Amino acid sequence: MSLEEPPSDFRDRAKRNYEFVKNEVVTEEKRSILSEYQVTDFDSVLLITSAPRGGSSLLFDILRHHEETCSLDGEHDRWFTLNGICYPAFESDVIPADFESFDRERLLTDLLAEVGATDRSGDRTHRVDNTLIRLPLQFPDRDLPYEEIHEALLDGASLDEILGELGLSPLQYDEYADRDATGPFKTETIEDRPFVSSHRYKRALTADDFERTLVLKASGDVYRLPWIREQLFPETEINVVHLTRNPAASINGLYDGWRLNRGFQTYGVGELDIDGYDGSLWCYDLPPGWDSAGKLIDVCLMQWARAHRHILDGRDAFENVLRVRFEDVLTDTRSTVEEIVEFADLGESALLSENVESPNKVMTTKEPRHARWRDREDLVRSALDRADETYTEVIEELGYTEESEWI
Repeated sequence: MSLEEPPSDFRDRAKRNYEFVKNEVVTEEKRSILSEYQVTDFDSVLLITSAPRGGSSLLFDILRHHEETCSLDGEHDRWFTLNGICYPAFESDVIPADFESFDRERLLTDLLAEVGATDRSGDRTHRVDNTLIRLPLQFPDRDLPYEEIHEALLDGASLDEILGELGLSPLQYDEYADRDATGPFKTETIEDRPFVSSHRYKRALTADDFERTLVLKASGDVYRLPWIREQLFPETEINVVHLTRNPAASINGLYDGWRLNRGFQTYGVGELDIDGYDGSLWCYDLPPGWDSAGKLIDVCLMQWARAHRHILDGRDAFENVLRVRFEDVLTDTRSTVEEIVEFADLGESALLSENVESPNKVMTTKEPRHARWRDREDLVRSALDRADETYTEVIEELGYTEESEWI
């Protein structure tokens, strides 16, 4: 997850070290792919879009187990941040559809940097390469011994030992993203910890893999859908899954996440005066019209409502959009996933079927439990009672007017 816009020297150092790792450190096979291909070379893209804490990490993890897919190890926001396509270059996470002032060729290559193909056999070398690819973004203030780290990992050394020897906290790395730190992470970084880390059923790309479907998801995409269609993938077949979740559960999850030190911090927007939050950094997406003051529970409601409002407004940029309820993903996983697989024309996958039977727990703020929001029902209801017209319109359009369905 990207933090505040770093000073130019931090981003420049991150770029320099990333380019060194990409061109000199990772395996020759990966270097070859990155020199000859870009992310737009995939035949099709399956884009999962949802408000934060809407269940997209779990759905992404399930779908990337399909053996006809390729995917990044997590969200792709860090590559936009590395290229300066983020706040404060923009006033919020919204990227105008006609924004062209960026190095498109570079961004398309960067987005491919850690993509792997799903394969039952997996490939540890691919995971090691991706570890090195991300280190310059997670620790941009350090010129690390990347070649030595790469060799040590290939030889079987553990990452936490290597980071410890370098005086770096392993809690700032994605492999440990389900644990809380004792305090907020430093702000001078391109990427903190992705919502989803790699799994063992991935291997390095080959030329034939570009005939597969690339699965992408980042909650910030809700504010850049027309731009993604018109500027990034103007000629690519894109199937969009709009994942919804009832407002109470999502707002409750956001409220939890704001109060944890687990990599949900995103931007340094100046002094915050948010009742219920004692941190110094904004968390999750930055909607248009955001305010640095108010009640935390109201901020969470705003993030849910405006995210879905932008999806509903931006969906017309795409021909193929499927709306899916996260509640159905939880209660009827197999048939819901089958619907998505058919929509994306992925075909059958034994590995996917096995994962559907026993999905992973992915970036949960607390132990999953139906209707957990009722633990702070009075607080949630207080926000719903104050909600504006945007919220009212969204719950009606999404069909969440029956509270009995809010699990």
